Amino acid sequence: MNISQNCLDLIKKWEGFSAKAYLDPVNIPTIGYGTIRYPNGQKVQMGDVVSEPEAEDLMKLECDEFAEIVNRNVKVTLNQNQFDSLVSFCYNVGGAGFQGSTLLKQLNVGNYSEAGEQFLVWNKGTIDGVKQVINGLTNRRKDEKALFEKTVGSGTPLEKAEPSPQNEVTWLQGYRESSNDATIIVARNKDNKIVEILTLESPKKEDLITVLCQYPNAQNFLLAPDSAVPAGERILIQKRQPDSITKVEIPPSLQNHLLIIGMGAEDPTPDSLKKDIENLQTRLRDLGYYQGEIDGNFGSNTDKAVKAFQAKVFGEDEADGKVGPITWAKLWGQDSPIIIRPVPSSPPTTSDKNYLKLTKTNRKDQYGCFILKMEYYKDSGLIDSLNVCSGAPGRQVFKTALKSVPKSSEPLPEGKWYIENIKWAGGKDHKDDYSGKYLFPDRGVGPVSTPLTYKEPNSTRRSAIEIHIDSNRRAGSPGTAGCVGLYTIADYQRFVSWLRETDPRDFYVDWGLGTSPKP
Repeated sequence: MNISQNCLDLIKKWEGFSAKAYLDPVNIPTIGYGTIRYPNGQKVQMGDVVSEPEAEDLMKLECDEFAEIVNRNVKVTLNQNQFDSLVSFCYNVGGAGFQGSTLLKQLNVGNYSEAGEQFLVWNKGTIDGVKQVINGLTNRRKDEKALFEKTVGSGTPLEKAEPSPQNEVTWLQGYRESSNDATIIVARNKDNKIVEILTLESPKKEDLITVLCQYPNAQNFLLAPDSAVPAGERILIQKRQPDSITKVEIPPSLQNHLLIIGMGAEDPTPDSLKKDIENLQTRLRDLGYYQGEIDGNFGSNTDKAVKAFQAKVFGEDEADGKVGPITWAKLWGQDSPIIIRPVPSSPPTTSDKNYLKLTKTNRKDQYGCFILKMEYYKDSGLIDSLNVCSGAPGRQVFKTALKSVPKSSEPLPEGKWYIENIKWAGGKDHKDDYSGKYLFPDRGVGPVSTPLTYKEPNSTRRSAIEIHIDSNRRAGSPGTAGCVGLYTIADYQRFVSWLRETDPRDFYVDWGLGTSPKP
């Protein structure tokens, strides 16, 4: 059996939604509707944000897992309401609690009435070392019992998303290829069939660990004997290499020869020094390294952000936290060929020859998201491109519009989409404000978002698809529930410059499945 929307609505009622990660009563970072771990196995981190549609998709995936537990353990016939209530119960108490419960024992001997009463037993929690009744749990159990006993108003079962390839992997085998000095990981399922073959560019242990964590059901990692790597298509896992830094043609000048920690704290601070540090903090924020206040004070958070940027660009040995002319130039992409074009003074000319296109590469980042290429075409000529992502790391299954399932956390489906107007959290009066002062309430998509509407071929059941900033990427939890995720504020600023230059409206998503119209 599959759950219905009634199950999701009941869980949503009692879990409540939080766009920002918080600590639950036992100090576990939690987000959305009670999610503590993402589909790729990464734990939720404090500072993570999530949109409401993404949170519901995460909840649906977890419910599908608990639905399997109910299907495996219940030996009697259930109606839809009974099944939904049991999955809601599992979501709250856990699979182990359900499997060892008197509720399940009574149910499996056909004593439905006593099984219903057993819901009410699970209303206690431990507070300050003492187990006691919690009113919220009492009321939740009453709602679950009521749904279990309800004989009318059953929901329609929701389609279940197909298992991701990563979840089918039960063991891993490592190879070392001397020809290119690369680590090869062969992922296999329980039948010993190859699910995928990965080539790791990086020899660092943290990168290997991150990749291994993408396979939550793999119990063993074995070193292969001295033999050839099995044949098959390989997916390249890229190094944690320097991000592409958008070149700013006229960056702010560095008025002070050197910026170091402690500067800006004195009172009064020279205006030129304060402005330099504010420009530094703003640029580090836009590139995804800094999340503090733009206050002109070179404190410890600014120092950490500078060192993280330097480590990425120059290497860890050169990350000293000192900002001189060389670091300043790198911050503004002065050795990059990419240019942010100025906003035209006259309205852009719309043409069907101006469009965006999204394609899939055969490369993944270290977290398990395929690296996608979003390209900007002007007068049918390729002008610029950005690396982006879509879908959750553990749900990287690419489909056509008709086959794409709602609440699957898979990438947006193939086909032609329409680019709607940019939406700013602060409204039109605060466009281009990426500071974080204005954020969409309870949406977790940051200060700006651009909705997409599906056009053709046929139709899709997927909805709430947008282009927004992948806010959790720096925290190690990248990906979306199907939206297009841009890596940094600087990338989004570049994307906005495309829209303002020619107002492209057509967005072609081509996964190579043969259904995307041609531009």
